[in-house]
Amino acid sequence: MKTALHHTSVRASGKRRTLLHCFLALCVLPCVDAFAQPTVTTGKSFVNISRPNGGTFLPGDIIEVRATIAVIGGGTTAATRLNNLRYNDTINLTKFEYIDNSLQMISNEGRLQTAYSDNADLDSGHIHKSSGRIRFNIGNSAGAADVTTQGESGTGSGRLWGSGGMRPSFFGSTCIRVYAFRVRIKNDGSVAVGETIDMPAGNFRYNRGSSGSLSSSDFTPYKIRISPDYGLCANAAGSNAIVGESGGTFGSGTAQNRAGGTSFVPLPYTMLDFGANTPNDNYYGLANTTSTDGTVNPNVNYSSGSGSGSRVFGVWDIIGDHTGAADQTLGNWPGTGGYTVVVNASYETNRAFTQNISGLCEDTYYEFSAWFRNICRRCGCDSSGKGSTVPGYRPGPSNDSSGVRPNLNFQIDGEDVYTSGNIAYTGTWVKKGFVFKTKTGQTSMTVTIRNNAPGGGGNDWAIDDIGVRTCLPNMKYSPTMTPTVCQGSPFKVTDTIRSYFDNYRFHRWQTSMDNGVTWTNVSAVIDSTPHYNAALNMYEYWSSYINPLITVADNGRRYRLVIATSTANLTNNSCRTTDEMNGVTLTVNDCGGTLATKFLNFSGSVHNNKSVLKWTVTGEEQDAIYGIQRSADGINYASIATVNGTATSGSDQTSYAFTDPEDLTRKMHYRIFVQTKDNRGTFSRTLQLEAKQSPFAFISVVNPFQRELFFDISTDRNGTAKAELIDNMGKTVKRKTLELREGVNQLSLAETDALPTGIYILRVECGGIVITRRVLKQAH
Repeated sequence: MKTALHHTSVRASGKRRTLLHCFLALCVLPCVDAFAQPTVTTGKSFVNISRPNGGTFLPGDIIEVRATIAVIGGGTTAATRLNNLRYNDTINLTKFEYIDNSLQMISNEGRLQTAYSDNADLDSGHIHKSSGRIRFNIGNSAGAADVTTQGESGTGSGRLWGSGGMRPSFFGSTCIRVYAFRVRIKNDGSVAVGETIDMPAGNFRYNRGSSGSLSSSDFTPYKIRISPDYGLCANAAGSNAIVGESGGTFGSGTAQNRAGGTSFVPLPYTMLDFGANTPNDNYYGLANTTSTDGTVNPNVNYSSGSGSGSRVFGVWDIIGDHTGAADQTLGNWPGTGGYTVVVNASYETNRAFTQNISGLCEDTYYEFSAWFRNICRRCGCDSSGKGSTVPGYRPGPSNDSSGVRPNLNFQIDGEDVYTSGNIAYTGTWVKKGFVFKTKTGQTSMTVTIRNNAPGGGGNDWAIDDIGVRTCLPNMKYSPTMTPTVCQGSPFKVTDTIRSYFDNYRFHRWQTSMDNGVTWTNVSAVIDSTPHYNAALNMYEYWSSYINPLITVADNGRRYRLVIATSTANLTNNSCRTTDEMNGVTLTVNDCGGTLATKFLNFSGSVHNNKSVLKWTVTGEEQDAIYGIQRSADGINYASIATVNGTATSGSDQTSYAFTDPEDLTRKMHYRIFVQTKDNRGTFSRTLQLEAKQSPFAFISVVNPFQRELFFDISTDRNGTAKAELIDNMGKTVKRKTLELREGVNQLSLAETDALPTGIYILRVECGGIVITRRVLKQAH
C-alpha cells in the first residue's frame, strides 16, 4: 500500500538524509480507520559513514543503522494516535562492534534532534553492550529505557501522531523520526573479504489507536557482502550484459512520454505520464523531457505553488536523457529523443531496477553501473514543517534546499554489495557503480538497484544507461603491428598483457590466412602468472610466438593472442578476449636469398633537432646498398635516402652514419633495408627517436626473452654502462659492460638460453643513474 503523502504542500517523494550511504527496507501497515487513525510507514536502513561518496563494505567501516517511522495524520487522543511505541534492535556482536555514545534520534535529512546516553538512565535510549540489545522508547510521555528489564514490552513506551506540533514535522501533517546507532565492521580477523555477514532486523512495536492488538514492523535481516572497493573498471568494454531496453538506455522517440512503461522497474512502482503533480510518490515516469507539458526549456521559472507551471510540483528540473551525450555530466538537452526513467521514491525501500542476467563468464570481473541525477533542488522541508519555498525555511548545516538526497543500493543475488552514497543536487549526472567477480562456475545472477533513503521532501531522481560490462585487460603487440620480414628468416611476435586484475592468465596463439575470418591454434594453452608492476599499478605478463622459418606463402598471415580467466573460458567465444583490431599482419618480402651482411648494432641520437643514425655491419658484400626508411606510426614506412656500401667483400666490420635532413618534431621510427644488386636483402631492427630524449632510460625491452635479451637505451652522453640480470633470489646471473653513444643504443645480453624460466630484473647503471626493468625468461 502506498502512503499518500502528496498534497498541495508536498513537492515530491520521500527519502533520506545528507551525505552517507543507506539502505532501507520499509513496510506499510494497514489503516484500521482511515478517517481517524494515522497512517504509519516504517523502514530499516544503514549508512556507511566511512564511504560517504559510495563504495563497498570492508572490515573497519563504520555503519550507522537507522530505523525510520513516519506517522501521517492522527491526533492527541488515544483513539487517534500510536500508543506504546518503541523500537528494539540487536547488534550482531560476532561481526560488529558498537560505537560508544552513538544512540540518537535524527530527522529524515540526517539532522540531529536528540542524543541519548548508552546507559539505562533517565533518557529513553539504552544499549546493553554485552548482549548487543538496544531499545528506544518513542514519542510523547516516553519514559526511561532499560532493555534488560523492559525487553520488547510496552513498559516506558510513548505515543506519537503526525500533526499538532510533533517534530520533526513534514509540512505540518507528518512526523518523521529516525532512530540511529553506529557499529563498526570488525577488523580483527573475524570478518574476511568475500564473506557475507548478517544484520539483524529489529522492529517497531505499537498499538494503533485504542486497539488492543499489537502492530509490528517485521523488518527483514540484511545480508552484507564484504568486497574489495575497486571503483569502476579502467577498461570496461565488451557487450553490455543488460540485453533489454536498448541495452539499458531505454531507447528514444518523439513522443514526450514513452508508452507501456518498462519491466526493468518492478512493482509496486507504477508508470505515470508527466503532469502537474505526476509522477507522484511511489510512481515513475519514462520520458524525453521531464516537464509537465512537453516544454524543453530547462530554464523556465519555478512556480509559486505545487502543480502549476511547466515544472512538476512547480520545482522539478526539466532534463533530457543521458545516452550518447557529448558532455556526460550535463546529459542531453530535453526533448532530443532519448528516454530516461525518473523515480519519485516514497518511504518504501522499493526496487528501482531488477533483472536476471545470464550468459556470464566464471571467474571474471564485471562492472555494474548506471548514471543518476538528483532532479530537485528545492524539495527540502525543515524540522518545523516549513518547505524550501515557504518563508522562514531553515536548511540544516552544510545542507541545501534539495531535501532528502537519493541513495541507492546495488545488490547481487540478494546480497548488498555497494551503496551509492547520498547523491547531492548538482544539476548534473553522476556515474555510480562497482566492480565484482563472478564465482567459479557462475554464469548468471540477479542484479537489483534499490531505493534506500527515507521519505519526506526530495529523493526524486533519474536513472539511465544501466550496464554490466567485462573489465578487460590491455594488450599490446610488439615489435610492430605490421612487421616486414624477408623470406627464409625467423619471425617473433610478443604480446604484453596488462590489467588491474590478475585473472586473465590463460592464453594461446592463433593464426589466420583469410584476413581474420577463421583462426587456427598454433600453440598449446599457456598458463602464465601475472606479476604486479608497482610503477603502473597493474598486473602484467608477456607471451611470445616464434615462427622459425618464414616463406613467401606467409605473406598476409595474421597472428593474435586470445586470453581468458579459465581454460573453459578460453574455448568460449563469449568469454575470451583478444585485441582483434590490432592483430599482427605479416608482410613477407622475397629478399633474394640469404645475405652475408649482418647488422652488429644500430643506434641513433638527436643533434640540433636532426635525427642522426649510426650502424655497424659485418660480412658486408661488395654491392650492398642501405635504404633508410622512416615512419611516424611505426607501421607505414617510406624510403628517404640510400647509402652505398664501401667495404670489400667479407670485410670484418664497417660503420656508417646518416642524418635525416628533416627536423625531428615528434616521435619517429627508423629502420634500414640492406640489399644487394641481385635483390637479396634483410632489415635492421626498428629504432625510435624523439625530439627530447631522457638522460638515461629504457626505450624498449623485447620481453619475454629466450636465447638473448634485447633492449634499447637512450642517453644524452657517451659513456660506459654496467648491465646485470638478477634472478628472483637477488643473485646476478649475467653481467656485461656496455659502451654507450649519445642517443638510442640497441643492446643485448647473449647466451641466456640456459637460464631457468621465470622472472628476472634487468639492471643497468651509468654515471650513478640506475634503471631497472622486470623481464620474463621463457622456454624455447
